[in-house]
Amino acid sequence: MIERLCARADGWPGAVVLYAVALLAYWLEALAWPLRRGRDSWDYWLYYLQLLDHHPPFSDVMVFRTPLAPLVTGLPMSLGGAHLLEVVASLIYALAVVGWAWAARPFGRNAALLVGAAVLVLQLPYAALFHLVSSDFVFAALVPLWAGLVIRTVLAPSSARLIGLGLATAGLALARPAGQILALATAAAAVVATASARVRLLRLALATAAVIVPLALWAGLNGVRYDDFTVARGGKAWIPFFKVYGHGKIAPENGDASRRLAAAVRRRVLTLPDFRRYGVDAQTYFRAPSNFEAIRLIALSDAAFGRGSNYDVLYHAALEGIEKNPGWYAQSVGSTMWAFVTSRFSLEPVERHRVIPDQPVVEPVDGRKFPTPFALSPLVQAVRYGFVWCPTDDIDRCILRDPARAYASPREQRRYQELARHVRVWNRQLPVRNSNRWLAAKLGAVSVRLPRSVIWLFAGLVVLAVRRPRGWSALLLLLFGAGVVLLVHALSQDPQSEFELPFAPLFVLVTVAALLAPRDTSATVQP
Repeated sequence: MIERLCARADGWPGAVVLYAVALLAYWLEALAWPLRRGRDSWDYWLYYLQLLDHHPPFSDVMVFRTPLAPLVTGLPMSLGGAHLLEVVASLIYALAVVGWAWAARPFGRNAALLVGAAVLVLQLPYAALFHLVSSDFVFAALVPLWAGLVIRTVLAPSSARLIGLGLATAGLALARPAGQILALATAAAAVVATASARVRLLRLALATAAVIVPLALWAGLNGVRYDDFTVARGGKAWIPFFKVYGHGKIAPENGDASRRLAAAVRRRVLTLPDFRRYGVDAQTYFRAPSNFEAIRLIALSDAAFGRGSNYDVLYHAALEGIEKNPGWYAQSVGSTMWAFVTSRFSLEPVERHRVIPDQPVVEPVDGRKFPTPFALSPLVQAVRYGFVWCPTDDIDRCILRDPARAYASPREQRRYQELARHVRVWNRQLPVRNSNRWLAAKLGAVSVRLPRSVIWLFAGLVVLAVRRPRGWSALLLLLFGAGVVLLVHALSQDPQSEFELPFAPLFVLVTVAALLAPRDTSATVQP
């Protein structure tokens, strides 16, 4: 009976049922986890709203961000507001669940059913991403497409699959810039299947072109519109500078680049009234890192060293900080990677209207007073970078009352006010409702007790080693791809669950496929 039901559920009937169940699960979760603002949602909205602007006032948002998340989150907001965006997120979540089952289907019908069920039941933290307005759920929805194409390309390569895999990789890069590193796994997938050297080279060229062409076209568009030929600007400002600075490891005495950066800080930052008032020097400044000041330093680099420097001074100052204590950096990267696969995640209950408390405007640093970001906001010098530096959930505290402080052009001043007003209105629509606190507590309790990614990862590697199933090389490539993306994040910053969760179902897929796929007999010697 069960076998017949499973057989009937295979293919489109099962996909439709799984999609419907996933939709139901999403809306049940939405009672506890109503759609809310996620990481950098204000900037994704700014990007969307400026798409047709010839001279956008938030100009650096357009080259530091990529277009998929702004389109997915901005278009529904402009058409129907936050309620429509929540509907869109639910549809995308259900599609992602079906996508994971589809990715596992080459390993058998039972593997597909089990992976689909496991993503629904055992991956509540993954589902939580789709209740946050950010790039995270957009990236998470594309990962199963990429994973399924990697598997199919390795098992049975074809031109259509190679092109599809390359385009999926480009899509992930346009959803989150770190996705560009997945091109390594994509290239490997193109050449794994047995064939002559010539055929493998042609496969590699086809898959690589499918990645490079759309990204090059996008970089070209950025070059034409913003004079910046790049998929996303700022790589050297994040890796490794953001992490090294965030741990207070930048110091003027570290080397030449550190001294140049400190000199620019003394001229252009410490002369500002709030820093002069407390007599802040460069050493103290670098010992009080914050996201707010990190964005200030990125803007400072553009102003003091030129945009053409591509953040070389920040990059080399970070390298000098690492050279002073290389063991610290290696340990920090390792602990971040470990935290990615061992952390637990759940969303807190939210209310539609809540009071945002005031924050202290001064903090002690090395026995001296230091102005906090709450005292310094808005950050006039970095206003073109969007609201990424905003130190509070209260967006009104991060909007310039007088745009003339940052913009000389009256046209830009007016457009700034229009955009800020638009984002403020959209922001007030989130969360879309109050949480059901009882259900939120139950879902939270379940979420933190579910098996963590490290358990799935360890189990999958053990079973792969023992069984060596058909398609084992594809599964290893999936783990390699996830690993290098997480490593890029670990090199640049401290752990955030949103970076690992898009890959959490991938570890489930590897374990289930390793258990249920038939053994690889290709290397067996026939008598």
